Amino acid sequence: MGGTVPAGEAIGLDRAVRIRSLAGVIAAMCVVNLVYGITFPLLALVLDQQSVSKTLIGLNTMTQALSILVLAPAAPRLLARFDPARIMQSSGVCLAVLFILAGWWQNVYFWFPLRFVIGALTALLWISSEALINQLAPEQWRGRVIGIYSSVGAAGFALGPLLLILTGSQGLMPFVTTAGMVLASAAPLFLVAPMVRSGDEARPVGLWQVFRQAPVIMLGNLVYAAAVESMITFFPLFGMHLGLSEDFALSLMTLTGIGGMVLVLPLGWLADHVNRLGMLLVCVVLTIGGLLLMPLVVAAPGLVTAAFIFVFGGVEGMIYTLGVALVGARFSGAALAAASTAFTTCWGAGTIVGPLLSGIGMDRWGAGSLAWIAAAFFILYLPAPLSAWLRSRKSGA
Repeated sequence: MGGTVPAGEAIGLDRAVRIRSLAGVIAAMCVVNLVYGITFPLLALVLDQQSVSKTLIGLNTMTQALSILVLAPAAPRLLARFDPARIMQSSGVCLAVLFILAGWWQNVYFWFPLRFVIGALTALLWISSEALINQLAPEQWRGRVIGIYSSVGAAGFALGPLLLILTGSQGLMPFVTTAGMVLASAAPLFLVAPMVRSGDEARPVGLWQVFRQAPVIMLGNLVYAAAVESMITFFPLFGMHLGLSEDFALSLMTLTGIGGMVLVLPLGWLADHVNRLGMLLVCVVLTIGGLLLMPLVVAAPGLVTAAFIFVFGGVEGMIYTLGVALVGARFSGAALAAASTAFTTCWGAGTIVGPLLSGIGMDRWGAGSLAWIAAAFFILYLPAPLSAWLRSRKSGA
């Protein structure tokens, strides 16, 4: 484990500064999630309109995640040397330029190196934000604070597909709009107080070291990313295969984000009062059930479908929220920076594996198989949280 002092208490900020800093990070990540919610379906739709195979679309998405694995060894040193909020601002400016380039030259082969750099910069945003949130959140409020963080992030994600409906998926407009949103995310970061690093935090901890201390948490993020990135990338194509319009499929993605935004708040409160590993297990089981039922429910749109997608978004999104909370509860100081990096690295690994396997599977079994492929990822992971929960019950944790 990390140090015994909770991460949120180690930096010596008063209440007002802490709240202001939390507000700045959370607002910035709302906009980043909005960009995230628009980018993956946008790029997949553009390539599909060019008759690019789903396997090649999956490989293109994989490239964006591959850069996270390349960046990971250097990230803890960057966080030790530079203020995380300033890293996020610099990454945002560079990302805005890259999105303009992506819209200007819409070619799958040009997008391979471009998405590699986009992935590296996005990883810096995630690693820095998660480290900041866990530093700023007191342990007794960790589930609720991270619940708000996830809720606002889900709101941003929900607005992404909605914005794509307004801009359309053709031409330069959606890329220019995305670039503007990225630049807007830099402004709230001026509210964040500079993070003072101690001598302990200046000595980076190895990623493998923290992974071995929390394999269930790290693997959970890998599997979650594999499933979620597959759904984000291919859900419009999945919905259209089932007879939905492109706009209606995107609206269902928005509803998933709204479910995550609303339900993660009460679920975050609950996470502060129950065994978090047990709650993780329940969320994984419910997500598997939801994915297995999804092709049947989505094919018959109506109020039942809307309610189903709303609840599914909240339960599935809680898997990530619980992962961030468990990382913050277990690690602090230099170990927290390394753990946040390892957590994001596992996300990158999942993003590599998920869309690639899903693209291959959809080419083989049809676009309607997407939800079942995503369910298979969670089924393979299920024994890990089950055994961890049983161990925690025996130890009385």
